[in-house]
Amino acid sequence: MITVVTEKNRAECEALMRDLFTVRYELFVEGRGWRALERPDRLDIDQYDTHETVYIIKQIDGVIVGGARLRPTVVPHMLDEVFGDLCEGGHPPIGPNIYECSRTFVARRHKQRAAIFAEVLLTAAEYCVTNGIVKLTGILEPWWLNSYLRLGLNAMPLGMPQATDDMTLLAVAFDVDAVVRDSLERQVEALRRVGVRRVREVGHAA
Repeated sequence: MITVVTEKNRAECEALMRDLFTVRYELFVEGRGWRALERPDRLDIDQYDTHETVYIIKQIDGVIVGGARLRPTVVPHMLDEVFGDLCEGGHPPIGPNIYECSRTFVARRHKQRAAIFAEVLLTAAEYCVTNGIVKLTGILEPWWLNSYLRLGLNAMPLGMPQATDDMTLLAVAFDVDAVVRDSLERQVEALRRVGVRRVREVGHAA
């Protein structure tokens, strides 16, 4: 199950959102050591988790296993305010048809990790195409690039990689259109077929 939470349905998704912020805290604050985001309530909520933000939440058997957040670039956003120096000229692309994608995650060591990642990106692409968004910007560690390239997403660097604290970060932009969406849809279906085949093989071997 995958859920898209917007301002329109956020009130009815209150419990799911709290679970999302809890999972994000476990992954990013406790798991990755982002101590600047520590909170006594153990919820990963920052200044960019507002009513304008869109959330993609993937669940399997009621457990959150993947997600991402999309935020309009015409309002304050992380790449512009915090990591602008990663972009050539000091500022990322900004406009009504450009959104920032951040807090993308997949549950560590999950056996369906590749399929979950692809489905989260597919849902982001579907939202973008439906709502006239043509570009996503974001920040990632360079080693993540291969995961996007395998799914047919071409990342355009917005500047040079820079060392920040204990990791190297790169600002990127992705063009999003119906072609990208359809390519992701084919990838998701292919990964699902592989997963079904593996389940059958395990069942047969047992």
